[in-house]
Amino acid sequence: MRVIQGENDLLLTCTAVSDGIAILRCETQDDTVTLPSEINGAPVTQLGPYALSERAPDLSGRETFAVRITCGGPEPVHDANAIRAVTLPTALQSVGSYAFYNCRRLETITLPQTVTDFGGGALMNCRALHTVVLRAAPNAPTCLQKLLGEHAGELDVRFEGESPARLLFPAYTEELEDLSPAHIFQRRIHGAGYGYRQCFDASVLSFRQYDLALTGLLERHDFSVAARVAARRLAVPYALSDAARDAYLDCLRAHGGALLRACAAAGESAAISFLLSLGVLTAADVDAACDAAREKEQTAALSVLLAATGKTSAKGRAKTFDL
Repeated sequence: MRVIQGENDLLLTCTAVSDGIAILRCETQDDTVTLPSEINGAPVTQLGPYALSERAPDLSGRETFAVRITCGGPEPVHDANAIRAVTLPTALQSVGSYAFYNCRRLETITLPQTVTDFGGGALMNCRALHTVVLRAAPNAPTCLQKLLGEHAGELDVRFEGESPARLLFPAYTEELEDLSPAHIFQRRIHGAGYGYRQCFDASVLSFRQYDLALTGLLERHDFSVAARVAARRLAVPYALSDAARDAYLDCLRAHGGALLRACAAAGESAAISFLLSLGVLTAADVDAACDAAREKEQTAALSVLLAATGKTSAKGRAKTFDL
């Protein structure tokens, strides 16, 4: 077994493939896992089915070799529930089916642009997942649409690169209704999140379609979700048209007060400063947020809000803030 010094304690079962190395199994007890980008001088291009899942894959008949990655800890006994964040290799091309099956505490996954195949069931029972980081250009083809199709929960998606972007994909649910007595099943989808997952053209995210999907959220009265969608797009406005910007500002003008209160209660000072800088929130919104910060004893957030109250316009005029 080859032993390599690294950031984690991992026990890898690998095999050679035509274009590099496939990791067939990764055993670990670490909460933050960074898979190696190279093994024996060859790029890691595949992550096999069930690779990090609770269930071990059947590797009988496969020609494999073992690699131990260590940062000084003991040889790990695999615990899928320990994993909270995974960073995939920089040249990875495919993620196998059920790769993260039953990684119930997985919160964040980071992928390179090179991943084009994201297997079915790869995120099954990964209900804690909330953040996807793509090291890719926002206008490049990626596996994002396939990944979103594997996870119906709300996801914060971040493109990291020279042109960053940040988007919120809302949750949705689907169910099969039995139309008795014929036992014909009708598929019903609830929530605007399904529509957001259709905003792609040949694996490239269409920011225009994404921005137009705001109408569906507002029609469904999903105002809290709409406000968070708006805040992310305005904070990192990649390919944001003037019309879309105005629509998002209108959304926050109508529904941003609740978001400001939530940020105050959570002590998110940077988010509070950004929301106030947009100039669409009223004095009443800020007063309510101050009350929320006091109730939760968020002193730093309260300081930001109190500083903003000195910037209100004169009495009798519309009160907005511009930090």
